[in-house]
Amino acid sequence: MELTAGGRPFVHQHSAHCESGVTAALFRDQGFNISEALVFGIGSGIFFGHLFFVKMVGLPITTFRGLPGSVFRKAGKRLGAKFIVKTYRNPQKGMAELRQLLREGKIVGLTTNIYWLSYFPNRFRFQFNGHNLIALREIEGGFRVSDPVLEHPVDCLTDDLERARFAHGPLEPHGRLYYPSQIPPNPDIKKACIKGMKDTCNMMLRTGIPIFGVSGIRFLAKKIKKSPQKLGFNEACRHLGNIVRMQEEIGTGGAGFRFMYAAFLQEAGELFLSDELKRLSQDMTAVGDKWREFAVVSARIIKQRDEKEETFAKAGDILLACAAREEALFKDLSKIVRKLK
Repeated sequence: MELTAGGRPFVHQHSAHCESGVTAALFRDQGFNISEALVFGIGSGIFFGHLFFVKMVGLPITTFRGLPGSVFRKAGKRLGAKFIVKTYRNPQKGMAELRQLLREGKIVGLTTNIYWLSYFPNRFRFQFNGHNLIALREIEGGFRVSDPVLEHPVDCLTDDLERARFAHGPLEPHGRLYYPSQIPPNPDIKKACIKGMKDTCNMMLRTGIPIFGVSGIRFLAKKIKKSPQKLGFNEACRHLGNIVRMQEEIGTGGAGFRFMYAAFLQEAGELFLSDELKRLSQDMTAVGDKWREFAVVSARIIKQRDEKEETFAKAGDILLACAAREEALFKDLSKIVRKLK
């Protein structure tokens, strides 16, 4: 049990994903008990995009989620909550406002760059501007924070937190802080789930942009298959390794998000008494397993094990299979949602 600056008890919970975990914790602090899986689904947390024109450490970004902050914003809006989201040009102003909010007894969600959070061991720190945590209270020389990927709350030095909040690079957080100011006593969870599922289906099937959604998975699969010829083996391995790193390590990623969405579909199936949603939950779990297979095959390619069996062509084919399964699943979900009440 942890105490906030206002003296209220705060129960830290380990989460599968930082933003959905932070959002669920902020809602619980307001008296609305909701699971991380429901937050993830209502907030349309699952997505895909291969941003070949945006580079991080010289390599294209592959994203398995929407923009940082979108899960909190969409979940809050669909549940009828009132909420505050702020960014800052001036780091001193952003830190001063954080201190003031904590003095008022609020707990506050923050978007940070994980590289500057020194409470993580060096081997787990990398440049990523989309890591979320909760500031609980100010302490001497720093802040007590609840980081949802850790087992317990930790202390973060003031300078570290400021650098993390105002880091530069792709998707700069600009000191973003957020918190719900009011949540209705009885939110319409069913309605929120329906809106979330419809939005997710649209994002995965109907963006009309070939690098996003199911089309984006196919785009990346074909690119991987051609990469040894276009880039050379070593550079192709570097690109492939970065994709796997983003899938398995950065922000929960591809397979992990599929398992989270499966958990959401299971809860939604129980909420709507829908065997069809429960069936799709099992299908989505199988898709997550397929993404994990892609990661394993890719690792073997990079380590040059079983060179005759583990090829870039095989890795690309696995991704094409993932795309086919997800396309069928989200088309089924789109039909099911239209019948839900």
